[in-house]
Amino acid sequence: MISALFYISFLTNLLVVVNRIRINFLAFLSWLVLFFIYAGNIREGFSDLTHYRARYAVGKSSLYFSDHAYNFFADWFSHHSISFQVFLACIFLFSSACFYFVAKKLHCNYNLLILLLSLFYFFYTLEVLRFFLAASVALIAHYYLSQNHRFIFIGLMFIAFLFHGSIIYFLPFVIFYRQKNTSKMLWALVFISTVLIIINILVGNNSSYLTKIFELIGSEATKSRVMYYTAKSTRLGFILYDSYYIFNLLISINLKKIAKTVSNVPQEVTNFINLVYQHSFFSTIFLPLIMFSTAFARYLIFTVVLNFIAIAALQPFMQRSFIKSKNGLYIILGVVGATCFWWYLRENVLYFYEALLPNLFN
Repeated sequence: MISALFYISFLTNLLVVVNRIRINFLAFLSWLVLFFIYAGNIREGFSDLTHYRARYAVGKSSLYFSDHAYNFFADWFSHHSISFQVFLACIFLFSSACFYFVAKKLHCNYNLLILLLSLFYFFYTLEVLRFFLAASVALIAHYYLSQNHRFIFIGLMFIAFLFHGSIIYFLPFVIFYRQKNTSKMLWALVFISTVLIIINILVGNNSSYLTKIFELIGSEATKSRVMYYTAKSTRLGFILYDSYYIFNLLISINLKKIAKTVSNVPQEVTNFINLVYQHSFFSTIFLPLIMFSTAFARYLIFTVVLNFIAIAALQPFMQRSFIKSKNGLYIILGVVGATCFWWYLRENVLYFYEALLPNLFN
């Protein structure tokens, strides 16, 4: 039942978007379908969700995770004998509220946004509960940064950090971001990342030099965490992730080009598109790290989500559809390419079927 509803809502939203129509009630119904898929997710086996469920059942998440906000809420729900499925529902409600806040501020086409998020990000969030919560708060933080509220950005990023520590690596972006012109430091960062990729290739993807750097600037706990994530290399598999990044960059560059040609775009939308453009270049710093562990790909995924929101924010103000302009076709190519690469790279076809079939509401 839930599988059929997902297919119907996805295709209906696609039809609505192609015909340049907005039906907010349809978007709400589609969100309800996603809500029941998320809350009814009962799959088991080799997945992070299995570990989350096991730790929740014994009420000792705080013994396994160092993320204080997640631990507080997970242990509170567990100790009050609230089922894990209700806990999942609350996670989805909280994260949806964050997305809605930003989407409303940017006048997004909700049908298009639901459609884009359903391509793969929704299925990714079924596994990464802490990162989903952290990324949702970070999304609001990035909106405020795009409006030049830097202190609000910093404050919200620290809140996001309490849900998942890894999100803090986006905090330095506040140094590089410029509201009008792209910072020269950002281009320097791209150059440094390129050099690091070359060094990684020359040393055979050996992460020992990274460990030595963190020995100098970090604690023993930081060193251990770095060693955990960089203990293996992806061999030449990183080339595929670099290709994924290129598709993301293709979206950002062409979004900015289209935004310049549309006269009635609100300033806050233009600011957000500019932020996403710069964030796409900033995320090059994660490409050398992906050579050691695909866990760092989550940062690229977040940047793609920013692009999806920017697309949904720009579309209502365009005179022509994306398919009728060269830059628009490049954006479509970028979206399709990023989606296909994600499903292929993560071997996530099982994610799709496991989320829809073993579901409480099927």
